[in-house]
Amino acid sequence: MKTVLFHGPSGSGKDTQVELLKEKYDFESIATGDMFRTMYKQADLEAIKAYNYWSKGQWVPNELVYSMLNKWVAQFDREKNWAFVSVVREQGQIQMFDKTLESVERKLDHFIYFTLSEEAAIERMSLRWICPNCDSTYHEKFKIEKVKGYCDKCGTKLVQREDDQPDRIRNRIRENNRTIEPILNTYRARGILIEIDATPSIEEIHKEVVLKLGL
Repeated sequence: MKTVLFHGPSGSGKDTQVELLKEKYDFESIATGDMFRTMYKQADLEAIKAYNYWSKGQWVPNELVYSMLNKWVAQFDREKNWAFVSVVREQGQIQMFDKTLESVERKLDHFIYFTLSEEAAIERMSLRWICPNCDSTYHEKFKIEKVKGYCDKCGTKLVQREDDQPDRIRNRIRENNRTIEPILNTYRARGILIEIDATPSIEEIHKEVVLKLGL
């Protein structure tokens, strides 16, 4: 079974690509964003602490992230391919992630990093809408819902996330730029880094992801 970690700046489309892998190649999608939101809705005490950070566009402290992640991964099928999204955001988390994988008897096969300019990221994120019920994602240019303003899957009225405002997007991009190079260097040295341009269409990017992963 493959274990792949996806990363990239806000708006690079990593969540969309993982969703396609989930639909077409039976991947489990494991994302800290989903983890934070779901556990917050469940009134998990650690998630409530984490909310004070991510709702403002700030990184959640490492120890808190991985305390939550170690609980979160237990619910996923170990016999399937796993696609993690942005669970390593700074160098200090690399070893913590390695230990999380070891605890479920897996190892990281590929680190896929999507590249995107700040201007493109802000445009994409500011046009993104979310279903507050099932967390489905839509976009005014790239993934338009069938009935404007309502989720295709469950019919719930769509909303924009608090952290999808331009100033908060810029905060996340600055943090990403500050921390990403050591991460790329580490996974490059391990021989598992794959860099993909996130500028083309969703379909074109998906073809490249499938090719690079040998699916």
